[in-house]
Amino acid sequence: MIDFNDPATRKKIDKIVIDTIRKYSTDTVYFKDRDSRFIWNTLGHVQQLGAKTPDEVFGKTDFDYFPKDFAQSARETELTIMQTGTPIINMVEELIIDDDNIRYYICSKYPLYDDDGNIIGTWGSSKDVTEQKNLEKELQLSYSKMELLTRVDDLSGLYNRRYLYEELEKYASMYAERDDKSTFSIIVLDLDDMKFFNDQNGQQSGDLLLRYIADILLSNTRKADTCFRTGGDEFAVVLPDTDKVPAVAVAKKIIQEISNNPFVTENKRVSISASAGVAAFNKADPDISDFLSRAERKLNKSKREGKNQVSF
Repeated sequence: MIDFNDPATRKKIDKIVIDTIRKYSTDTVYFKDRDSRFIWNTLGHVQQLGAKTPDEVFGKTDFDYFPKDFAQSARETELTIMQTGTPIINMVEELIIDDDNIRYYICSKYPLYDDDGNIIGTWGSSKDVTEQKNLEKELQLSYSKMELLTRVDDLSGLYNRRYLYEELEKYASMYAERDDKSTFSIIVLDLDDMKFFNDQNGQQSGDLLLRYIADILLSNTRKADTCFRTGGDEFAVVLPDTDKVPAVAVAKKIIQEISNNPFVTENKRVSISASAGVAAFNKADPDISDFLSRAERKLNKSKREGKNQVSF
């Protein structure tokens, strides 16, 4: 039976509890003086530092065990706590040991008071969450890959029609809010007589041709531009910070590049061409469907008037 009114019993219980925490806690616990020197540590924290017993680390600091940047950051945090008296809860610390070894800890740090209420140092606890952090990174990477797969056309490697609408919405919102004359443009194009090409050369050659066109688009646009395959033999390019005149110049360059470079399939050279339409975003009419329709109407105009050309 525990006599809860006996001071000696309570003192004995305190010692048992403190010794248990010191020996068996998997979360590290430590106390420091105002100079950030260790004055008490759990065995788990001592082992984390690479020592064997608390006596080995008594009076030492983080600078004796950790990289300078990490130790300096911890010291600055502890100075802030001692100056303000405000604890810092559930902070994530990143310990870079080398390029292949990074550890993560979630920690809380508090001011340490004496019997008179004066701050005489700090104390804290931490938990190694490296495995959880690495799992989070793997999950985020997998999620990013999945997101990319939903936006990319498998055949050409360009972005797909779904992502085109996302980009158009983004740019429309961004440019509509600007109070200057800047805008963005779109080029839509498709290959001339693609069905005839497939009938003469086969579907496999047709797929190779689509990849060839994708390479031409990427080679003749800026890094800031985004290229899409929107379906079949249809493509698009979104050009930020570009009005109609320079967009037309880019479109003409692409069309010329396609017509001037026959596609090689099964050791024969096949002349190909494409038609394009260009439209610039109008802030007065920010509807994305109308914007895209304007470009597609210009593309149809190019088709009607002889193909292998750009309309705007």
